[in-house]
Amino acid sequence: MTTSATASRDSSGSKSRSFAPSKESSWLWDALVDDAAAAVLVVDSNGLIEFANDRAVELHGLKNRDSCVGKPLTDFMQADVVRERFALAKDALAAGRSITIEGMSAGALLHCTFRPIPGGHVLCVSRLAAPADPIADKVPPGVVKAKVDDPGMLGVLTNREMEILKLIGLGLSSAAIAKRLDRSVKTVEWHRVSLGDKLNITNRVELARIAIGAGLVSAERPKVGGKSR
Repeated sequence: MTTSATASRDSSGSKSRSFAPSKESSWLWDALVDDAAAAVLVVDSNGLIEFANDRAVELHGLKNRDSCVGKPLTDFMQADVVRERFALAKDALAAGRSITIEGMSAGALLHCTFRPIPGGHVLCVSRLAAPADPIADKVPPGVVKAKVDDPGMLGVLTNREMEILKLIGLGLSSAAIAKRLDRSVKTVEWHRVSLGDKLNITNRVELARIAIGAGLVSAERPKVGGKSR
């Protein structure tokens, strides 16, 4: 895909670059940006944002599409998360290859694919990970597991509470969760109340929505192991 970047000046008079595809590839670009429901970012080699679609603004907390252009990713995301992702991607990008990294950013578990594009740009396409087995903590073949995560509001939860949140997201009852984790129903209920208190939510449906919205489980995955209640 032939691409281009145009230079402009922001209100402070400093130069910022905004990315735009070539006319020949604009239809393909529009399909990726508008039709694929993926978060699309283009950054330069220094991590300055050149383009963000609406989903990227929502998923990465970029405020809005225009104001983030020319700003570093570290203005919106944890600096250590940005540094680690680009460090992991460095060799692949230098070799002209793509790399997909799974990790948490701003409380969402994401698959982020970094792909080099002509002109020194980096295309980053992200989606919620929604693993098939959220408790197994395994990544799909070809995906690199990040070591630095930003759990966002979920950072207040213990590991056990995170497990229970994931299983609630799958639609499991307390009895089914207890069986899966080899714990008593009373213990599971205690943890469920605790995580609900920490997230200021007591409704199981809302807890499930948090798990789905954070990419911990899939909204389309069939319910397994028991009915939710």
